[in-house]
Amino acid sequence: MLADRSIVVVAPDQGLRRSLAFALEVEGYSAESYDALWKAEGSSRASLCTIVDDEILKSEAQAAQALQRLGGRVILLVDGMSPLQEHDGTIILTKPISGSDLLGVVNSLAAIAK
Repeated sequence: MLADRSIVVVAPDQGLRRSLAFALEVEGYSAESYDALWKAEGSSRASLCTIVDDEILKSEAQAAQALQRLGGRVILLVDGMSPLQEHDGTIILTKPISGSDLLGVVNSLAAIAK
């Protein structure tokens, strides 16, 4: 599958990873899921975007630096309660998210990438 249809999902919660991957695959995207940001770095560079649950930032000491290394095309899912340090090019979605909101952002990134 083309890299512009590949999306990386990073979340410590396996249920959330599966749910996001399923929603993306139903829409024709391929999804790779990881439970740690450092594991996803290589795949993220070649993907359309990386969806990151903010719980990763709480559980990984080096996650903020890894997030910055990913550069743009990052969608950060936040709970709205945690202090958030802005990262250049990061798109913020507040949980609970709707599938249509997430797909709207992903489809916009796909349109830009063409």
